[in-house]
Amino acid sequence: MKYVLTLIFLFFGLLTIKSQTATEITNLQTPDLDENSGLIFYNNNIITFNDSGGEANLYEINANTGNITRTVTITNATNVDWEDITQDASYIYIGDIGNNNGNRTDLKIYKIAKNDYNGSDDIAVAEIIFYSYADQLDFTSNPNNTNWDAEGLISYSDQLLIFSKNWVDNRVNVYSIPKTNGTHSALLKSSYNTNGLITSAEISLNENIIYLIGYSSSQAPFMYTIHGIPNNSLDIFSGVISEKISNIVPIGNQVEAIALFEITPNKHRLYISNEKFIFSYEDITIIFPPKLWLIEIDAETVTLDVLDITSDLTLTIFPNPFDKTLKLSERVDEIIIFDLLGRILAKQQYVKKLSLENLNPGHYIAYIKINNSIIIKQLIKK
Repeated sequence: MKYVLTLIFLFFGLLTIKSQTATEITNLQTPDLDENSGLIFYNNNIITFNDSGGEANLYEINANTGNITRTVTITNATNVDWEDITQDASYIYIGDIGNNNGNRTDLKIYKIAKNDYNGSDDIAVAEIIFYSYADQLDFTSNPNNTNWDAEGLISYSDQLLIFSKNWVDNRVNVYSIPKTNGTHSALLKSSYNTNGLITSAEISLNENIIYLIGYSSSQAPFMYTIHGIPNNSLDIFSGVISEKISNIVPIGNQVEAIALFEITPNKHRLYISNEKFIFSYEDITIIFPPKLWLIEIDAETVTLDVLDITSDLTLTIFPNPFDKTLKLSERVDEIIIFDLLGRILAKQQYVKKLSLENLNPGHYIAYIKINNSIIIKQLIKK
């Protein structure tokens, strides 16, 4: 057991080594949004849905509390594997594009008029855009070992761009289809070695910047930005591609969706969500709840405006193991105590000691903010 706990806390310890780009806002409503996948910001609301086998519903959520405030049912849709959502001036598009096995022949995008979505009856009817990949010849089922899966979707001029999730080579391919109803052949337009799996895409209102998020084979989340795309080109990776922005959220939070809110034309706020993730080893289980995060970015220079979050190893916590009271070597901005299921048990700000006499004996995790740093420590209650 001691060895298992050491592995787990080494896992958490990785969070103190590398910087974290996004700021955590809130947990999302559970279990309703445990499998959230896809975000847009519309009518001053964040809209999301659940993936693979969820209800054919769009959920508006409160960005401060993570709770669902409105549910709109798409009456003629089926959620086979919804993965991303995008919009233009008149329509919302839902990508039923998930294809983990690589054998789907019913890939489609639901096209919903915003006037219909805005109705007071909380229902909407979708037009349907069917498609298949022009260069896919083999439809043999090959779970999580295919380049025909996809989880990213954006509206780009008069086209919809689909971003593949390449399990085989860790690249991303970009395919285009028209926004018109009917059955289309998705044409390969661009490709790039992201060295990871793309899970969502977003585009600025002026279509000058594209944001991609995903995770690597080690589950480490990352982001890319793309700008300077030549006019009238669908080869989006011919633009200026950022270096891989790693550790946008802590390891263990599998990012699934990104949405953009323009504070000003040159100041973007990116909302990012992760789905529920369970880490298990023998008899130890750690639950990462679904969460909402944000990043602010200067759209003119395409640079992130984030805190310098680094590890501060000078802080000490004592005694540890402790009995009733936990003391710190200096005052911290905030300390949060979690159990191994990820539940918050105590939270205080601007303190040098913390009364924890109500905790049961066992192992806990302290998440500490101090001087723009984040520190995670193992605690033991006697």
